[in-house]
Amino acid sequence: MHKINFPAALMTAAFLLAGCGGQGAADGGGEAPQGGVTPAPAPGTPATSAAPMAVKTDRAAKPAKSAEKDRASAGPDFGTAVLAYPDDLQMTMLAYRLTDREPPFAEWAKDAYEVRTADEFNRAARTEAEVARLGDIYASTEGAGYLQIRLNSQLSQYDSSNGGYYLTAFSPGNQVSFGGKEQVSLQMDNMADAFFWPMDAARAQEVLAHSSRRVDIDTKMKITGIQRRSTGIVIRGNIVSYGIYSDRYGDQRLMEQMNLE
Repeated sequence: MHKINFPAALMTAAFLLAGCGGQGAADGGGEAPQGGVTPAPAPGTPATSAAPMAVKTDRAAKPAKSAEKDRASAGPDFGTAVLAYPDDLQMTMLAYRLTDREPPFAEWAKDAYEVRTADEFNRAARTEAEVARLGDIYASTEGAGYLQIRLNSQLSQYDSSNGGYYLTAFSPGNQVSFGGKEQVSLQMDNMADAFFWPMDAARAQEVLAHSSRRVDIDTKMKITGIQRRSTGIVIRGNIVSYGIYSDRYGDQRLMEQMNLE
């Protein structure tokens, strides 16, 4: 289980903004919070079975320009397949594929519990099985040009001036990070286009009653590029569409479906 890391100062600022003025925020117009992103389990997956991904904000530790190395740029080289709800290992495999590297399956197989605990009579067979399993995971990334991920988000105070909520998961500068065998992050370049969720006050009250300011955002992202940075691999892309779900008391409900293309 990976630890969810949120910049402490950033999250404190988000809650101060959300709480500032109480009811008066709805009268005077809320400010956009700067919250963190928390990945959610895939639909139909119990929360305890999904390994959460660490999240960081790009502003917290932006690498120097000289440390960035572009490995690929946009478009036609990426496929059309959708890699849905990938875990840390799948994201590592995807990073290897997109940077034209062959994963060291035999080396990774040695770290598997089944191999480490095998006796001398079964070790070779278990190693072979683990190498095959890793190869299948790598094969699942072939042709991937889109990612489907699910993010946890909070809602800001209602902004009456603009008529809507802000989604902290899409705060500009946020990145979604995966651990795995190699540090891999997602950077959605059009995040600002999804940051604001417009609605009238009556609808906003219904949303608040069913969500308690916590929603899941099922997000489809088109891969447009990949970069190697000092902090690891960054897969860049654009949000194509997203659905906003509430799950209060186990009653999951699609509250809005948005398309950005």
